[in-house]
Amino acid sequence: MTTRNSGADALTLTLALLILVGILIAFWPLLDAVVLALSLAAVLIPFKQRLARRSSDRAAAAIITILAFISVSGLLVLTAAILYTNSGYVFGMANTIISWVEALPDAGILTPDMVAESLQTVINSLESYVGGIAMSLPMILLKAFIFFLALYLFVLSGDHVARELRSVLPERLTASVNSLSGKTVDTLYAVYIVNAQVALLTFLLAIPFFIFWSYDHVLVLAILMGIFQLIPFLGPQVLIVFLALYAFAQGDTTGAVVMLAVGYPLMSGSADFYFRPKMMGKRVAIHPILMMIGLFGGLALFGITGVILGPVFAALLVSAYELLVAQLRIGKIEQAAADSQG
Repeated sequence: MTTRNSGADALTLTLALLILVGILIAFWPLLDAVVLALSLAAVLIPFKQRLARRSSDRAAAAIITILAFISVSGLLVLTAAILYTNSGYVFGMANTIISWVEALPDAGILTPDMVAESLQTVINSLESYVGGIAMSLPMILLKAFIFFLALYLFVLSGDHVARELRSVLPERLTASVNSLSGKTVDTLYAVYIVNAQVALLTFLLAIPFFIFWSYDHVLVLAILMGIFQLIPFLGPQVLIVFLALYAFAQGDTTGAVVMLAVGYPLMSGSADFYFRPKMMGKRVAIHPILMMIGLFGGLALFGITGVILGPVFAALLVSAYELLVAQLRIGKIEQAAADSQG
């Protein structure tokens, strides 16, 4: 009598999972580059599919990958160049603020000297951090190369792999997986595309503001405003407070008040309370507060990769809750139908 195999072999599945876990552990130091590439590819695949209608998949994936890599690397290089070229100007402003704080009269336990010393420590830490980047440049370049290769591979084959995985899922599980993947892609779209749009809008709003109030280095300050809009925990409000303190340190009380009363609503408040929630609300059906919890929690737990993973986990949490409620509701309806027939 022959025994019919009724399903997948458990030992084979276990072996495949062990190989997968082993590879993840071995390449753990480089995993952040791969995760960032995968998350960005999930957003770029629809653009590749549109472009592939006019060319081959390989050509479309190559074009999309090169454009994305140039955009990301260009932003990083631009940021580094601005900080390096204008470091003397920025640190000079910081030293002006420190000198102004030291000259203030003592008031309570927190003396001006203590505040100035704390500010100086922060400035020294930033200088050391910028200098330390050069020491880790080889690893940064290696991760950039891996990011580029992984991004191309995911953009090229990500949609095909997703279809294959869905095809082997049980039929009753397919709808749930489609819902989870759709929510994830929408969240990633909000993290990447919406934040980039908000940063560009902040840059465009900052230029006329700095020109109108006769600031020096208008383009540099406007670019920094846009870049800070992409950085969690910081945001343009940190730069706004810094510029307001610098105005106070120079005795320009009017300029400080204008920066806080006009600059903040225009360049930071409008993005935080209007543009970003409105743009994200079109793609992500979760509360903005939950999105922020995911963002900050992910950053605290996973570092820079958590900026991507945190909001995704928050969206998956909402999706899991919705699926749970839907399944319990279906079970309740079926139970009520069975009781009525009995």
